[in-house]
Amino acid sequence: MHRHRSTLILASLAAVLLVGAQSADAGRVYVRGRGRVYVQPQAAVVVYPRGLYFGGGLLGNLILSQEGGQELLDNGGGLSLFAGWRLGQRLALELGYMGSFHNPAEVNTYYGTDVDYLVMSGFTGDARIYLGDDPMAPSEWYLQGGVGLYAIDSTYFGTQSVGSGFQLGGGIDFHVAPQIDLGLRGLYRGVSMGPPEERYDDTFISGVTLEGNVSFHF
Repeated sequence: MHRHRSTLILASLAAVLLVGAQSADAGRVYVRGRGRVYVQPQAAVVVYPRGLYFGGGLLGNLILSQEGGQELLDNGGGLSLFAGWRLGQRLALELGYMGSFHNPAEVNTYYGTDVDYLVMSGFTGDARIYLGDDPMAPSEWYLQGGVGLYAIDSTYFGTQSVGSGFQLGGGIDFHVAPQIDLGLRGLYRGVSMGPPEERYDDTFISGVTLEGNVSFHF
């Protein structure tokens, strides 16, 4: 009789401990990567907005207008590289590079013919302002703006123009994995430039950059 009662008490205690462990595990938060978390039993990607990120993308540059310059730029395309630091829910600071190829032209070289491009390069510093409030949202919209140093170079004939400019626009990031985003953004660029050997600007270029990118967060 005493043995059966002890067995019953032990079995009851084991059942209570098992139920308690399952309840605690159901509410446990698992942190991974830059603070994106998985909550069980229902999985969700949650953005904890801090940390380093870097990425790259492919872009198209649409030239809206150009005043001055040795040669008018046609529309072109190229690539971008960027790295930044997410400071909090609303703000990130970012450094970037853009290289865009324009006006292909055939040139004669000592080894035959080749194609020469005008390459528009930009080294930029920007701030991103995020608009969303829901850390569990699958995407985030943001506004972006900053300034940069720009140059137009020829593959065979050297630097044509140098100057400074600004960029304004925005984009959206899609959180496809705990540490990976796919993004789209559009930026207006206004650039004032001049010959590298002169101290005045004789060219102003207005353009729009459309970009698709991937970024990695830590």
